[in-house]
Amino acid sequence: MSKCITSALLLIAFGTGWSLANTIAPEDKVVTYPSNVRIKPGSYIVEFEEEARGVNVNAFIANIEALPELTISNQFTKVFNGFSVTTARDTDPVELARVRGVRRVWPVRFHDLKYSFAPQNSTSFFHHHMTSVDKVLRDLGIDGKGIKIGIVDSGVDYNHPELGACWKTPGCPWQYGEDFIGDRFDFNNDNPIIEPNKTPMDCDGHGTHVAGIIGGQGPEVHGVAPGATLGMYRVFSCAVGGSVSAPDDIILQGIEAAFNDGHDVISLSLGGGGWPEDPLAVACSKMTQKGVVVVAAIGNDGSNGMFTAGSPAVGRGVISVGSVDNWNITGQVANITLPSGAYRSVYVEDSNADKAPFVFESDMPVVAPLDATGSLLGCSEYPTFVNLTGKIALIKRGTCTFTVKVRFAQSAGAIGVLIYNNANGIMNAALDPAVNIPVAMLTADDGAFIIDGILQGNGSGISVVTIKSRKGAVGTFAAFTGGQMSSFSSFGPSPELDIDPVISAPGGSIWSTFPLSMGKYASLSGTSMATPYVSGTVALLKQARPNLSVNDIRKALMTSAKPLKDDNTGKLVHPYSSGSGLVNVYDAIMSRVLISPPTLTINDTNWGPVKDIPQLQSLGSVRWAVRSINVNNTDCTRGMLISLDNTAANSISMYSANGTLNLTPRTWPANSTTVAAAAASSSTLPQVFTQTKSQYIPAGQSRNFIVYIVAPYGLQESDRWFYGGFLNFTLKWDQEPAPSGNYVVPYAGFNGNYRALDVITSSTQSGLPALADANLSIITDSSQLVISKNTTAWLVYSIDVPTRVISATMLDNKNMTRGYLAYGYQEYNIRNLPNSGDSLSGAIITNKIYEDKEATVEIDVPQGKYHARLMALRPLGNPKNTCDYQIWDSPVFSVL
Repeated sequence: MSKCITSALLLIAFGTGWSLANTIAPEDKVVTYPSNVRIKPGSYIVEFEEEARGVNVNAFIANIEALPELTISNQFTKVFNGFSVTTARDTDPVELARVRGVRRVWPVRFHDLKYSFAPQNSTSFFHHHMTSVDKVLRDLGIDGKGIKIGIVDSGVDYNHPELGACWKTPGCPWQYGEDFIGDRFDFNNDNPIIEPNKTPMDCDGHGTHVAGIIGGQGPEVHGVAPGATLGMYRVFSCAVGGSVSAPDDIILQGIEAAFNDGHDVISLSLGGGGWPEDPLAVACSKMTQKGVVVVAAIGNDGSNGMFTAGSPAVGRGVISVGSVDNWNITGQVANITLPSGAYRSVYVEDSNADKAPFVFESDMPVVAPLDATGSLLGCSEYPTFVNLTGKIALIKRGTCTFTVKVRFAQSAGAIGVLIYNNANGIMNAALDPAVNIPVAMLTADDGAFIIDGILQGNGSGISVVTIKSRKGAVGTFAAFTGGQMSSFSSFGPSPELDIDPVISAPGGSIWSTFPLSMGKYASLSGTSMATPYVSGTVALLKQARPNLSVNDIRKALMTSAKPLKDDNTGKLVHPYSSGSGLVNVYDAIMSRVLISPPTLTINDTNWGPVKDIPQLQSLGSVRWAVRSINVNNTDCTRGMLISLDNTAANSISMYSANGTLNLTPRTWPANSTTVAAAAASSSTLPQVFTQTKSQYIPAGQSRNFIVYIVAPYGLQESDRWFYGGFLNFTLKWDQEPAPSGNYVVPYAGFNGNYRALDVITSSTQSGLPALADANLSIITDSSQLVISKNTTAWLVYSIDVPTRVISATMLDNKNMTRGYLAYGYQEYNIRNLPNSGDSLSGAIITNKIYEDKEATVEIDVPQGKYHARLMALRPLGNPKNTCDYQIWDSPVFSVL
C-alpha cells in the first residue's frame, strides 16, 4: 500500500515494545554513491534495524515537519526490512535517516541485464556433457521435478512451445509470476511510466532466453531442469530509448514476490558493480539465511580486469557465477570465393541480426579499404576517393570500437561490414542501435584468407573477392575458445577480497528460446546465460538431496567443480576469474563429504617465520596465513581416507611491469616458456603445508585440516600480485577398490600488505590526480588558477581498487578544512572501468562548498588561497581512522 503525505516528512515514533540503541549519527546512515552510478533523483531505499521488523509504520506517524512531498512507494517486510520512497529533488535524505529505527538510506540505483547477441550454439548440447547435466538427466532420472525456481528478469514468452505454451494452468511449468514494470519504462525520464501488465510477457528477449536454459523442453532447446516449476517476475521493460535498465525498488519488489511464492531457488541475471552492503545484495543475503538458494550473475566487465564483480552477486551466501565459452557453435555460413577460384565456407558471427541480418543471396564484392591514416583498422574517415558503394568492407579489429568502424564504413557507402579478429577465436560486436547495415565477425585466419585474395585480385585487375551468405544457411564449427573462461566474464575479488565468482558455467554462445515474435530462438552470451545454468543445477541437486541446507548446496556445488586450465601458462585459472571452476552437478549429487569453508579468502597475512612447520623454518620471514578446513564424512556406513595436496593457479596483477594499470590482468607464469622455470623455483608459486596430509575419517564423523599457505615470496611485492590455487582432496572409501572423488577448495590472497595498497591512481604517465579546467584538460600551473563565480575547475582522479569512502574537501592556507567540494563525498566506490567509458572520477571546485557530506548545506568560500584534499580509504580500513586513508593534496589555487 502507498501512503502519500503532501508537504511533509514522515517521522516514526516506535512504541515501548522494544528498544534500539541509536548511536550512529544520521548523516553516517546515508549512502552517497559515486557520481558515475546512475540513480533515480529523489528516490531512496530505507532499511530499518531488525528490531523494528513487524511494526506497523503507518500507526506511528508523528512530528510532521514541512517538507516537499514524500511518498512511500513500496514497503518490504520479508527479505528486506524497509521501504522505498519518492521525494522532491531537494529533500535532504539525512531527514529520512533521523527517523527512529532507520539503519541505512540508499539512493535508488539502476541495474542492467548481463548479455549480448552471440554465435548460435550447436544443438548437440555438448555443454551438458561437460557439466554432467546429461548424465544426471539420463542415468539418474532427475530433472528438477518438485523444485520451484523464481526468475527475476525481463519476462517470458510463455506461449513458446518449448516453454509449455501455457500460463498458470494445470500441468503448466509456469505457476507463478507477475509484472512489476510494464512496457514503457524509460530510466532516462525522472518520472518513468510504470504500468504493469496482467502477465509478465517478454518484449526484450532476455528473460525468455534465460527461461529456456533452465526449463526448455525440446526438441531444439533442452534445459538443465526441464521438470522444475517456474515463476517469472518481470522487472525489466521493453528497450525504450534503445536500452534496458531497472531500479533497485522495482527489482526488490520482484525478489520479495518470488520469496513470498515459496521458491526454492531464485535466479538473477542482472546487476552492476557494487558491494555486499548494496540493498539488493543485502536482500539476497537475507534470503539465503531464510532457506532460499540465490544465484546471481557476476557481470560482463571482464575487459576491465580485476575488481569488476557485480552486485547482488557479491552478497554473502549468494552463488555468484562466471561464464565459460561453449565448446561448439552452429551459425550463419558464408561462402567466400577468391579471384583464383579458391573457395572457403566460413562461419560469420552475425552481430546485427535483429536489425540488419548478414544475408546476401548473391555474390557481393569484398574490399579492404585503407582509412585516412593508411590503416585497415577503419578508426578514421575514409579518403574521398574511397567509394564503398555496393561493397562489403573488411576491417581489422582493434584500437577503436566496433561502432566507430562501422559508422565510417557506412558513411563511405558500404552495404555491409566484416570485422576480422586480431586474436584467436571469434567475438561478438557490441553495436550502437543506430547501426543499420549488416555486420559480421570473422576469425583472424578467415580475414587473412580474404586479404590474400584481395592482393591476388589487385595483381590481376579483376574482381577481388566475393561473399555469399544465404538466409538459413547454417553449419557447425568448433569453438576456438571452448571450455575457457569467457573474455567478458567479470573478475573478482569482491571489494572486500572475497572470492567471486564462486563457480562458473557455460555462458558464451548459448542457444535458447526467444520470443516468438523475435525469431523463436537466439544465441546469447553473458554471465546472464551462465546464471540460469547454475540455477538449474541447483534444482537437480536439491531434488536429489532434499535435506541439504542452502549452505550445504553451495558447498557441494563449489567443492565438486572442476578447475580450469590456462593453456597459455600451464597453470590453473585464478579463482578470482573462475571461482572453484566449471560446475559438475553429477559429482555434487554423488558426493559423500561436505567441506567447510568452500573457499579460503586470505585478506590478511602474517609476516615472519613459520615456526610450526619444520619444512618452512628455513624460509625465514615470509608472508603466510593459517586456516582450518573441516571435512565431514556424510556416509553413515563407510569410513574414508582423505588426502590433501595443492595445485597452484596463475598469479595475476592489475599492473604492468612498469607500474601502469593494465586492464587485462598480467599473469605469472607469463607464458609457456617460463613454466619450467617456475616449477623449478617454487618460491614463485604459493605453497601449502599441513602437519597431516592424510586422515582417516570414520563413518558419519568429521576431521579438521590445519593448512599453512605461504605467498609466492619469489615474486616482487612491488608488482602487486594476487596469488591463488586449489586445495585438492582425494577420497578413498572403505571396501571400495579405487579413489572415488576429488574435491577442491580454492584459495586466494594478495602478495603483500593489502591494507596498505594505494586506491587512487598515482602516475606521472597519466598525470593523475590533478586539477583540470572545465574541459577536463589538466592544469599544469595552478598558481594561475583563480576560482570565481564564473570560473570553475575539476579535481580529477582515477580509482584502481574499490574503496569504501572517498572525500574531496577544500582547505585554507592554514591547512584547515573548510568544507566538501561538489561530488566531494562518495561511498561504496567501485574501481574506474575505462572500457565502459568510465576512466575518471571527479569533484567540482567552485566558490561555494558544502558543510555536510550529503551536499545539502551550501556555504560561500571567502577570498584567499586554498588547496583541495583527496582522501581515499585504503582496503579494509576504518572510515573513522585518518591513518587508514591515502591522501593527496593539490597545488594551491586562488578563490575570489
